[in-house]
Amino acid sequence: MDFSRAKFSVFAACLVLLVSCSTRSTYYIELQVGDGSECKNVEVEFLSYDYPAVLDSLVALNKPGPRPDSTELMALRSSYQQVLDRSARMADSVDTMREELENMSNKSVEYRKKYPIFQKLEGGMKGMLNERHEVHQNYMDLKNQYEAKVNRWKGSAYKGFGEFKEAISPELATKVEVTDENCRVDNLTLPYGNWWLHCELRRPGTTDEMLIWDMALPTDQDSVQITLNEGNARIRRDLF
Repeated sequence: MDFSRAKFSVFAACLVLLVSCSTRSTYYIELQVGDGSECKNVEVEFLSYDYPAVLDSLVALNKPGPRPDSTELMALRSSYQQVLDRSARMADSVDTMREELENMSNKSVEYRKKYPIFQKLEGGMKGMLNERHEVHQNYMDLKNQYEAKVNRWKGSAYKGFGEFKEAISPELATKVEVTDENCRVDNLTLPYGNWWLHCELRRPGTTDEMLIWDMALPTDQDSVQITLNEGNARIRRDLF
């Protein structure tokens, strides 16, 4: 007998039993992040199970060992970011001085003073671009190796998740709503039972940070207003 399959089939079946233990609420959800432009057309998922808890249970059941260590990769990522920042500042300096020189007479004393400085900056910029390319290649190579290890670990750690989802009845399958022009999902009713909300959004002003919301939906009220903002989100830092 496949005990892992049996365990999660029973778990999924228990979701149906929860139906008789809850009321049916109407939900009003608002996403408040940044200036509001990022909050439109964002997918919000509604699940009949606690997604992080299910994954934790699978890890405990499958015992895949520790997740691959990312210390070396994150150190190289930090170095890569520093190189990007330095090259951006140098590029700004080169562009600023180029603009100044273009507005000067090439016969003026000021032009003759600044042009050698510009040449030195431009040469340094070329060297910086070479360094950036080298660090970028090293980072991408290590990143690919790390992601391959993580994917293998997930395959072992989350074994059984597909069977778990298949055992859930269609009525309790995941629902997906999209925020409107006002960054809202209004008048949402879900089948009787306990539900959890999951949503992800790029943190405004960043290229590598995700705001993530995982929360149980209250079922003890007829009307429920939920606000999603940075204060009640967790932040996940992604790789470049």
